[in-house]
Amino acid sequence: MLPATLRTALGRRELLKGAMVGGAGILGSGLLSPLARPAYAETPKRGGNLRVAMLGGSSSDTLDAHVGVVQPDFCRNALLYNSLVQLDVNAKVVNALAESLEPNATATEWTVRLRKGLKFHNGKPVTADDVAFTFRRVGDPKKPLFGAGALAQVDLAGMKALDERTLRIPMNAPYATFPESIAPIYFFAIVPTDYDPAKPVGTGPFKYESFTPGQQSVFTRFDEYWEADAPYLDSVTVIDSFANDTAAFNALQGGEVDVFAFAPLSLAAQASPDGPVRALVSKPGQWTPFTMRVDQAPFNDPNVRKAFRLLVDRKQMIQLALSGYGSVGNDVFSPWDPCYDSSLHRERDLDQAKFLLKKAGQEKLSVELVTSDIAAGVLQAAQVFAQQAVDAGVTVNVRQVTPDIFYGQQYLQWTFAQDFWNYNPYLSQVSQGYQKGAPYNETHWDDDNYNKLYRAALATLDEKKRCDIVRQMQAIDFEQGGLIIWSYNQSIDLMTENVRGFGESRTGFSLGNYGFSKAWLA
Repeated sequence: MLPATLRTALGRRELLKGAMVGGAGILGSGLLSPLARPAYAETPKRGGNLRVAMLGGSSSDTLDAHVGVVQPDFCRNALLYNSLVQLDVNAKVVNALAESLEPNATATEWTVRLRKGLKFHNGKPVTADDVAFTFRRVGDPKKPLFGAGALAQVDLAGMKALDERTLRIPMNAPYATFPESIAPIYFFAIVPTDYDPAKPVGTGPFKYESFTPGQQSVFTRFDEYWEADAPYLDSVTVIDSFANDTAAFNALQGGEVDVFAFAPLSLAAQASPDGPVRALVSKPGQWTPFTMRVDQAPFNDPNVRKAFRLLVDRKQMIQLALSGYGSVGNDVFSPWDPCYDSSLHRERDLDQAKFLLKKAGQEKLSVELVTSDIAAGVLQAAQVFAQQAVDAGVTVNVRQVTPDIFYGQQYLQWTFAQDFWNYNPYLSQVSQGYQKGAPYNETHWDDDNYNKLYRAALATLDEKKRCDIVRQMQAIDFEQGGLIIWSYNQSIDLMTENVRGFGESRTGFSLGNYGFSKAWLA
């Protein structure tokens, strides 16, 4: 049973579809990227208010550093807070508030050293006690928040401040991948010991000014921000009251906003490299898998799962569902991970699929695929899959439900469905969605050998040896897993021609991994 806080959040996750969904557009790979323009080599200009339109806002919007669920929540989080380490635009783990994060020889203890001179928005110095408070808040066993799973191996009670800038963190078991596990800022933003979500104080590039859930929020520049020369903007206003993408796009065209973040792909045709509306094109980061429950028939038979993966013509699905706006996925997540095994490759093979289905006694299999309008290309991919499956004698009955039903009581219970994710490093992704007890284990995956390898990987400091273990896990994913990962998807942000500073990102998050500290207005 999930903690009550997680169950509540899962019920809200349908709101994410508003920030992610869009029809198929006419995009080419990187065609509309504004980064090609020489103007981006200009010296950044200070001042101005950047107005950002987003979909998916509601009365449940939050400023809490550790319970965000929808894209506007993540956006506000990036404005207000920082974590010790974070993923950069290239999906690499880099230091943020941490000057260093070092393990002992067995990874049973980590030592955090904070950057010198860090301050919260209220002027209070950032100390080791604040880091300890943050981790205890997230991992509180009586009220665990979303990142609690990544802190399961941390001895929260045993953490000790060695001085104002240094925290010793003992582990209950070796934890070699601790940094990448605490990289998501939306789970592990550092907050002060007297933190009040109603009056949020963080270390981010912008300070809280005002907040009306489901309407708009305003943030002003933090002059003592730790990044050199940043931020450049005077303020950022996030507006998430738009009823639909048409309203948000009209506001962009009419000069009411400067950016439409996570714009639907269908609007890409409205942008051009030298026009008044331009598009920032991401690297492939988001993925929208088909999910097969491995503990329920017919997918409790690995032959059926492999057969379904062999049914998919991935290139055709990318063309039809995403207008070519993605790269082929091969049923293994985290393609930017340094341990990713790029040799794993799967082509459509109808003869082999039919053979496996016959072997499983499922030659004329009929299944229901539950889908919803939760991310770009999901509905289209469901229909394409149903058509492709016919070639192997498989009947797929597509049942579309509303997002509130999809992410309601039945979420994580569907036998065959779809979902969406943004990029996480491999072992971090396993902790979130691919082990028993993970908050988003859609496939109900629980394999003894896989779990053993996972624990071994966490305990292995040597990167080469750890990669060897991870690749053994990926081989299991590839041969036996419950996910059909057909593509890694790109996304677009639309903006007026005077918006500068946002770069391409691999993480799947909007606006160059929400790079507000570097943004400016020409």
